[in-house]
Amino acid sequence: MKQLIRIAVVVSSFGALAITAFAGSETYSGKEMKQVAPAPAPECDYTWTGFYVGAHVGYGWGNADTAFNPLPNAVSFTDLAVQSLRPEPDGVIAGGQLGYNYQFWHCLVLGAEADFSWNDMSDTVRRSPFDNHAGAPFNGTLTAHQDYDWFGTGRLKLGFTPFCRLLLYGTGGLAYGDVHYRANSDFTPQGTIQYPTSFSETKVGWTGGAGAEYAITHRWSIKVEYLYFDLGDENRVANPVPVNPPFQVRYDFRTQGQTVNAGLNFHF
Repeated sequence: MKQLIRIAVVVSSFGALAITAFAGSETYSGKEMKQVAPAPAPECDYTWTGFYVGAHVGYGWGNADTAFNPLPNAVSFTDLAVQSLRPEPDGVIAGGQLGYNYQFWHCLVLGAEADFSWNDMSDTVRRSPFDNHAGAPFNGTLTAHQDYDWFGTGRLKLGFTPFCRLLLYGTGGLAYGDVHYRANSDFTPQGTIQYPTSFSETKVGWTGGAGAEYAITHRWSIKVEYLYFDLGDENRVANPVPVNPPFQVRYDFRTQGQTVNAGLNFHF
């Protein structure tokens, strides 16, 4: 009987050890960290949809090539060969803009904008002496001048948002401006005749460019923008002063330029 009791005690002891060993690998202290699912990425808290108004300031420079064409032709007009001067009007521009954007597909933005700028783009170029028909120097003076009083555009914009508050866009449309042209072929001191012209025109053409805009708050954004514009050509035929028929000079003016500006917009 005692032998059976000893055997039972031994068996029960081994059983308890086995249970303890097996359960040890599954025992928790209650202090382990619970696994937490990663937080979802925050959604964009900004939309570009809506109206806006703002102001800008920048710099503009132009191409105002002016051709001098003797009439009736260079052979008979022996004191002037066909030639050109290259004024490059430049200066500060400043003005305002208003527009509307519509954001779709989360990352694309379609918009329209109109802007208006007062500017100080101006340049005058002179050449003295200048070439006559035979290619020899002639002691007169050729003058070409171009300046802008104001400049405006009406454009469409198409852009995308590489991240929430940054908008990159291309733009293009109508350009218009008030341009003053002046030129003269002055044959003094070897003569007394001049061929002056001076006039202003409201020119209409096209513009295209690109820009970047960043929303610093829900109401305010800053931008930088580049535009190229072409307002077309102008020409005038100048009669001599004093009268000297049949000679005239035709001036052909180009009106092209570029602008870079920085701006601030308020979004409604």
